[in-house]
Amino acid sequence: MVASPTSDISKIGVIISAETRWISQPIDHFGDNSQTWQMRYFESLDYFQQNGPIFIFVGGEAEANPLFLSGGEINQLAQETNGAMYMTEHRYYGKSKPFDDLSTENLKWLSSKQALADVANVIKSIKTDSRFENSKVVVIGGSYAGSLAAWMKLKYPELVDAAIASSGPVLAKKDFFDYLQKVNEDYDRYGTSDCLSNTRAKFQKFKEMLQTSEGIQQLKQEQNICDEVDMSDSKNQFIFFMINISPYMQQSQYGGPDKIRDHCSSLGIGYVNVSKTSHELPWNIKNCNDISFQGFINFIKQDDNYHAWLYQQCTEFGYFQTTSSTSQPFGDVLSKDMYIEVCKNVFGPEFDEARVDSGVETTNNAYGGQKPPVNQVVFVNGDVDPWSTLSVLEDLSNEAPAIVVPKATHCADIGVRPDSPEELKEATERIKQYIKKWIGAGNIRV
Repeated sequence: MVASPTSDISKIGVIISAETRWISQPIDHFGDNSQTWQMRYFESLDYFQQNGPIFIFVGGEAEANPLFLSGGEINQLAQETNGAMYMTEHRYYGKSKPFDDLSTENLKWLSSKQALADVANVIKSIKTDSRFENSKVVVIGGSYAGSLAAWMKLKYPELVDAAIASSGPVLAKKDFFDYLQKVNEDYDRYGTSDCLSNTRAKFQKFKEMLQTSEGIQQLKQEQNICDEVDMSDSKNQFIFFMINISPYMQQSQYGGPDKIRDHCSSLGIGYVNVSKTSHELPWNIKNCNDISFQGFINFIKQDDNYHAWLYQQCTEFGYFQTTSSTSQPFGDVLSKDMYIEVCKNVFGPEFDEARVDSGVETTNNAYGGQKPPVNQVVFVNGDVDPWSTLSVLEDLSNEAPAIVVPKATHCADIGVRPDSPEELKEATERIKQYIKKWIGAGNIRV
């Protein structure tokens, strides 16, 4: 998954009152729209005064939670401009499901294009209330939803006056080798002096052990891998390496400089021991570690959010975090071919590389990749975040500026707090000034 906008929403801010709303949406906005389903969203009018702006936090690849309205940029903007706050839930995630059964056939209406049309309908519905007749509309999103926020301004400029795209990977890319290159860069900048060399040695040792039956047996004992898992199978090795690389990804994406250094210090000498983190394997139901490709596939099929997001990866975005670059310490252990095998195993043999390529090309043609033709959109990224490599890091124009926050992580501005680093608070003030300027609210409670 791209990941939710922040890893700990419980720390964002104040308690707000939010009402749950439902709206009927067509399953297919662009074809036969007679079949409908119920989409959930949340409304908070705690700070609202008549004709104040409408701030919409766009939901992404997870269940929507109104706690995202309780702090960060959206809460500050609503307080300072007498605005209303909303959060939408993306189709096929959380409780906004067109179908109970997420079969491949039923997933064909899951796309960013359909999701944007859903948000457009929510805006139209809100604007039918006379209290909002003259309200400006600002959409805000983080991660995949950050891309959606920018794309809402692109595709529905008549409905959206401004947007904040936080950590939005607007470029679809099949072989996303840039992610682990950025992880390498982060660990080189902020890790201990021997961290990358120790990591290279550990992963090289893993590869050597996996080449012999004796080495495999030793590895299975040290890592508490279930006896029935065939570690000579390249598919199971793929899962093993994915799990062992994951902590590095987590610290770059969400931890930041201090956590990266702490992680390096905790590695010490020896192996990255997955037995210490087996509780993080959501499909692990045994006393041993089920490091198996099939266990991973079964988990995806059973977890609706992961299932839905993988479908979008396989049909729209790619985002396969490979080790095909040599500028990373793990070796060539995560191939794009194996990610495509995951697509085919979950959705069917027709979800092959050609299908992925077609989806990626269609997405970039539709939205403009890293140069979307938009105005009144501010693109925000943390310079530690590996996802920033697919985002907008330089101003597209005076009306489409880019803000890169030093030492900040994925979607850090979404959850800015009074105790956040000064660089992040300063960036948030710049973001708010852009939005207030674009919606004509510069003199309201500033």
